[in-house]
Amino acid sequence: QLTPLESQLMSFMTGLMATEPKQAVEMWILGVNNRSGSVQYAMLSPSLRKQSRSKFEETRWITGQSSPSVSNFRFTEVEKLSESKIRYTVEYDLWASYGDFGGGEKIIIVEKNLEPFKEYWFISSITTKYNQWEAFTPAETVLK
Repeated sequence: QLTPLESQLMSFMTGLMATEPKQAVEMWILGVNNRSGSVQYAMLSPSLRKQSRSKFEETRWITGQSSPSVSNFRFTEVEKLSESKIRYTVEYDLWASYGDFGGGEKIIIVEKNLEPFKEYWFISSITTKYNQWEAFTPAETVLK
């Protein structure tokens, strides 16, 4: 028996299921832009959710920082790894009203859930090149 809040959360997660691979990345980016850990979390694979949940909870589901912020996300490469796995390379800028802090790059792997009657895409991996000015989200692997 779910509480009303648990039911609401379950409905939220189900409502955000991505039916196209790029949509999963775009929704995750929306979550990053709005500093919404909940939206980011909804786009993750079950295993990545399990790994990162406590980190999201520690930040009360708010991610990022006010400045510098990430902006101008752009897809620079798309590679089909298999019928159910795609790698996206995404670049972006780090910007604040008082200056430019360069940019960054993320490699995002999106996979298709292959359960019958539940076809949706989720993010199984996010790898980011380290930038000292950037605040990283809980699900990312940061390479120095």
